[in-house]
Amino acid sequence: MSQLTSNPNIVKTQPIPAAIRDEIETFEQEARRMLSGEIAGDLFKPFRLQYGIYGQRQPGVQMVRIKIPFGGISANQLRRIAELSERYTTGVGHVTTRQDIQLHFAELKNVPAIMRGLAEVGLTTREACANTVRNVTGCHLAGVCQGEVFDITPYAKTVAYHLLRNPLNQSLPRKFKIAFSGCRHDCALTPIHDIGLLAVKGEDGTLGFRMVAGGGLGSAPRIAQVLREFTPFEDLVPSIEAVLKVFDTLGNRKNRNKARMKFVIEKLGFAEFKRRWEEAYVAMGYARPDSKPVKLLDHPDDPAPLIMPTSNGGKSNRNNGLNGTGQETPFAQWKRTNVVPQKQAGYAAAVIKLFMGDLTADQMVHMADLAERYSNGNLRTTINQNMVIRWVPENLLEELYDDLASQGLADPGAELVEDIIACPGTDTCGLGITSSKGLARALAEVFPAGRVPDDLKDVSVKISGCHNSCAQHHIATIGLHGVGKRIGEHTAPFYELHLGGRVNGTAKIGQMTVKLPAKSVSAAITHLIEVYRRDRKPGEGLPAFIDRVGKNALKDELIPYTLVPAFGDDPTFYYDWEADEEFILEDLGPGECAGGALEMIENGILEADQELYQAKLLADNHQYAVSVNKSYRAVLAAAKALLVTEGLEPSSDAETFAEFDRRIALKGIVPATYRDLSKKVGDLGPKETKVEFAREKMVFAKGFVDACRAATDKMGKDLKLSSAQETQTPPAPAAQEAKPSAVALTGASVYDLRGVACPMNYVKTKLKLEMMDAGEKLEVWLDAGEPIKNVPMSLKNDGHLVHLQEALEPEAAHFRILVEKVE
Repeated sequence: MSQLTSNPNIVKTQPIPAAIRDEIETFEQEARRMLSGEIAGDLFKPFRLQYGIYGQRQPGVQMVRIKIPFGGISANQLRRIAELSERYTTGVGHVTTRQDIQLHFAELKNVPAIMRGLAEVGLTTREACANTVRNVTGCHLAGVCQGEVFDITPYAKTVAYHLLRNPLNQSLPRKFKIAFSGCRHDCALTPIHDIGLLAVKGEDGTLGFRMVAGGGLGSAPRIAQVLREFTPFEDLVPSIEAVLKVFDTLGNRKNRNKARMKFVIEKLGFAEFKRRWEEAYVAMGYARPDSKPVKLLDHPDDPAPLIMPTSNGGKSNRNNGLNGTGQETPFAQWKRTNVVPQKQAGYAAAVIKLFMGDLTADQMVHMADLAERYSNGNLRTTINQNMVIRWVPENLLEELYDDLASQGLADPGAELVEDIIACPGTDTCGLGITSSKGLARALAEVFPAGRVPDDLKDVSVKISGCHNSCAQHHIATIGLHGVGKRIGEHTAPFYELHLGGRVNGTAKIGQMTVKLPAKSVSAAITHLIEVYRRDRKPGEGLPAFIDRVGKNALKDELIPYTLVPAFGDDPTFYYDWEADEEFILEDLGPGECAGGALEMIENGILEADQELYQAKLLADNHQYAVSVNKSYRAVLAAAKALLVTEGLEPSSDAETFAEFDRRIALKGIVPATYRDLSKKVGDLGPKETKVEFAREKMVFAKGFVDACRAATDKMGKDLKLSSAQETQTPPAPAAQEAKPSAVALTGASVYDLRGVACPMNYVKTKLKLEMMDAGEKLEVWLDAGEPIKNVPMSLKNDGHLVHLQEALEPEAAHFRILVEKVE
């Protein structure tokens, strides 16, 4: 066991290289100019992000994101982060799903001092944010994993530092993410990255990487596709640079929402993307001044001295892991869940579970001390927001456990289902909608640490506070992302539940199954687990059960948990977890009309599901007439949901059914059996109804709702429904004649949408533009407020040009915009 120095808390520093010193001074100068009002915040923002400094939802403070390539950090570096967090921030750090460490609530005036402190120990925030290559991630067990093909550490480190401050990486169309995994378990999740590199052995025994490209999560998740089945070591950096070159050249710089590389591949097709990559690869020389091969960087990670290793892995084994009553001891429980035997005999890796990635400055210092006391002074962060001390002699695990427990760092269940992943959410993030951490704390009762049954061992739970998937909810067995839903005059926090996501084996994006009020999520997931245990086959895990049963059947089980009482009946549903004030949906900026229309459609289908649920309950209780009414209402709600895509909000049931026949059914979007709905659904049913009639209407309604849902599942953000065949083309919405109070001044056709609320005004404009030729112009009249704020930006996001925006009258109650259609 290595001896501690006389004062282990003294941080060893090194001189800051001149170029980095100048870089920090430049940031400091610009920060002073921004604070003095010499430059605007919007102008400073891209510059700030390039340096890894991110604005928080709280005004006047910043989040500092520290890059930790492949998660490798020394005890000395961790002590420095602890010191800086206590001096300049809240004294708490946060490990992210990209293996970074973030410090929150830093004042801008102190950020240069933080940067200098980090640079003195070889750390940086540079390019941890912005349109750059973000932190390069890697498996936290690389080099010690029993199943790895080879250690990916030096390759991940080489790529990370080769691209850091590289001219190729300074102004990409959007952020770019790279990951390395060393074995088939793919701990670094390569399929969800822009570039994923998986260690493989070629047919002739040579070592290299399987290279995939085009993955990503966010609002439009995609699984990466294979670019090279085998990439030799010498081709690794050129292959990556060629991908970056194609992305830099072809990425969408006009529309941030379509700027990730996955959209380049979607537009070109993967075969054409690969051809462009091959061309760029051949013409590479631009990125390096000479043709010398890139030098592979070393990461010293020699083992600690092995003192008298024991085969049982503990000096006493504490009564074989059982206490006096025959229950598992805390140490045995921790060892079972948090300790991984290394491929090197006599050593183990100990995973330190951090609740949602948070750790205090005192805990950082304590971990640094333990890494030097029990290992070689190195640690790793994990993509599941934990820390790892590797190279621990097995006979010292019990002592390590005691030392961890003294600082509250010995919780069991690391990297298992109870180790719930959650982004910061509304705690600090300016984009957060819901309190993801608050929900994670609530779910800790559903998944108690160290006491979760073995039948859930392959399950993961991930919670994002918005659709951006920072917690990677799309690839979780149980994934949740926060949204808000207006109910009358109030708004309630909700979560969209995604089921069945995974990366191991065949990567799969989880299916959005149902939208749940935040306060019902725990009960809904508890019921989901009960259904799994009730209906599973022998030996079937929850992921396989979800695949077999399918989202529709599980949705039906969960519909009761989607219901929300009126505010007056139970206001707690309108408060987020751990919140003292009623939930409000923050204004996250204009241009979300398409999202609003999608939400209208989703809510319509959900309403139909809820009506069907009630129809079944009523029929089971012999209230057949009311059950028929609910089946009818389910059909009506689903029909109205699909008519949103046509820009219609019918005012009567008869109009709804007539327009659905003309615009949806006759286009083959739903099966022909659902044509002429008004005749098939009939009126609300006779007062005295037989059970057979009620069941018949319920079956018909469920089939119809499922058909409408299937149509919307194929629909993208363009709101276009695909049809098997089109037998009739409905007319486009007719432009209303200009009202006498205003005159068309542009010479273009006028589309008067005064009095039409968001998002229907956007949908109507979008449909109108679809009937026009590229280059044609349309003058659209909109109300003041949300319409003029959102519609122009949404049309720009669609790629159209908006040439004019002005008030129609002096009081500015209405506005005109001139839109030019762009293909």
